[in-house]
Amino acid sequence: MTPAWCVALVVTLVIEVPIVAAFFPRERVRMALVAAVANTATNLTLNLVLARMVVLGGHRMLIGEGLALFGEAAAYGAFSRTQDLARGVVASGVSNALSFAAGFVPVSLLR
Repeated sequence: MTPAWCVALVVTLVIEVPIVAAFFPRERVRMALVAAVANTATNLTLNLVLARMVVLGGHRMLIGEGLALFGEAAAYGAFSRTQDLARGVVASGVSNALSFAAGFVPVSLLR
């Protein structure tokens, strides 16, 4: 059976990478690669590191999503040709919101 963190990573990449690439139309391939690397790093941090930190309690999802939002936005701003941080923040916000919402679909189907 595939570990839950692996499923979460694949779902995140399938949803977020094309969205981020669409926000940077003149450099889609470059930003798709940046998004894949940034999302892999933040997703694994959230699901493998923060999930085991008892001291965070119920706040680990909020903290993890905040770190993902700002960490990915910083990567998009830093690695886009125009270094457009504002576009990186919007791309990160939209892609994270949609993938976060998509995470509730399997949960609701299992009930």
